[in-house]
Amino acid sequence: MNHAHMLRLSRWGVIAALAAFVPWLSLAGEQMTGRQIMDKQKQLHESKDEEFRQDMLLIDRNGNTSKREVENFYLKTPDKLTKTMIIFLSPADVRGTGLLTWEQKTREDDQWLYLPASGKERRIAASGKKNKFMGTDFAYEDLRPENLDTHTYNLLGSEVVGGQDCYVVEALPSTDQEKSESGYAKRKFWIRKDIFYTIKKEFYNKQGQLEKISVDEELGNVSGPMWRSKKVTMEDLKAKHKTTTITTERKIDKGVPDSKFTLRELTKK
Repeated sequence: MNHAHMLRLSRWGVIAALAAFVPWLSLAGEQMTGRQIMDKQKQLHESKDEEFRQDMLLIDRNGNTSKREVENFYLKTPDKLTKTMIIFLSPADVRGTGLLTWEQKTREDDQWLYLPASGKERRIAASGKKNKFMGTDFAYEDLRPENLDTHTYNLLGSEVVGGQDCYVVEALPSTDQEKSESGYAKRKFWIRKDIFYTIKKEFYNKQGQLEKISVDEELGNVSGPMWRSKKVTMEDLKAKHKTTTITTERKIDKGVPDSKFTLRELTKK
């Protein structure tokens, strides 16, 4: 066996060994599917828990801006389901307003909205999850975790966005329930090939028209393989209205307790 042949064998040995520890490396010579790309994104960027604060800017068609401050909590439960809480800190007219979301495996996610003026929480009906949340450009369904099992993901190709080579993945509702309750006929994701992070989304209404565009900016590596964007802008093209969130503080895997994600905590004064 000559030296060149031995060198080729050793290279394949290294690749095989790496693929055993990092399964998607074995796909390097193949075309990944849309679902494999989404699975990899989830695996790389999913944390156990998070706590972060954001400035939320609502910008109308004339450029007028109103500012809110929100606090966010996130937890991945032992059964691999997500719980989230959003609490408004300011201004005074929305302070204490909160949204609690519990992801469910075999049925529609639970969501409750608490308005301090009413003194009690209100459950968000499945039919209402396509509605906008608190005057922002985010629908209630946009604030749920991505459910990979209720959608079909198709790889449409590649495209450069902001100088970054991206996979373009189409997400289609795949269950009767998701098709009925979602406000979207489809969504499109632009996912960076180097770090598998979504930097742009398009949302198409039931008539197939492009309705909203979301863009993630100012990305940074926060822990291990995990990346996060500091700035996210959701634009409603028809209303000519934008909502921008700017993260001012973030803690990852610091131990947010499950007791944080309760109706008692949501309605706490």
